[in-house]
Amino acid sequence: MVGRVSTYNVHQSLLRDTARTQTTLFDIQGQLSSGLKSSNFAGLGGKVEQFADLESRLSRGQAYLDGTNVLSGRLDIVDSALGAIIETATDLRNLISLRRNASVGDSLAFQTQLTGKWQELVSQINVNSEGRYLFSGAATNLPAVDGDNLPVLQVDGTPDLGYYRGSSDDLTLRIDDNVNITYNVRADDPAFQKIFAGIATANKFSTQAGESQELQDAYDLISEGIDGLIGIRAEVNANKVTVISTTDRLQSQQLYWKGLKEEIGNADIVSLSTEVAINQGILQASFQAFARISNLKLSDFLR
Repeated sequence: MVGRVSTYNVHQSLLRDTARTQTTLFDIQGQLSSGLKSSNFAGLGGKVEQFADLESRLSRGQAYLDGTNVLSGRLDIVDSALGAIIETATDLRNLISLRRNASVGDSLAFQTQLTGKWQELVSQINVNSEGRYLFSGAATNLPAVDGDNLPVLQVDGTPDLGYYRGSSDDLTLRIDDNVNITYNVRADDPAFQKIFAGIATANKFSTQAGESQELQDAYDLISEGIDGLIGIRAEVNANKVTVISTTDRLQSQQLYWKGLKEEIGNADIVSLSTEVAINQGILQASFQAFARISNLKLSDFLR
């Protein structure tokens, strides 16, 4: 009986408990410093798959948001350019109307003003943003329209694409899982064709004053082109509304998914702080008990 009386088992048990408490305390302190429950998936238990899915959703959502931010800026530029183009086209139409007035037509310097308005129109259509020509379709590296030569029609009164230098392909962007948007405006649209046809007709018959049929045709072509441009601008603004609403929805989704991810992966700082205090108390008590046991002698057990 005397031989079995010893502090060895007590020492070993106390050491194991102390080591376990130190490990727990170290883990809790790691969570407090990082703000995360675990530094790897193993610490998330059965929620690994859900956590990974949320990370994927957040990454995809951010990519969509980056795209909508860029797209919103381009649509704003296109909308502003269309407003300027419509204004210039209206000036052209008014110029032709004055030319058809026999009493003032000859004093207009019509050819010079027509050329000036055409150059202004070309500059507006060939708008460039971040190295991309916005009215050139998929050929964003090329100016949309010829800026060196006034347009000439192959057949009088019939619009054609002799002025156009861009692509016939559109640009489409996916801005959400189920939302694709064709956002570009091409300068080969019939509305632009009619305006350039009107310019070509007015230029060819610029020497004719008064009620000439050719100048009336030029006036009508530009009028139809303006109507078409107004419709195009309405579509651009509709796309802007779609982009804004999609962006708002994406931002809301991002906040929701981020909250779920944090709930799974983030540490509860208040609870962990309480656990630290408790385990520090346990550890301190263990060290005190260990010190007392270490001073015990065999004779202390035999009293």
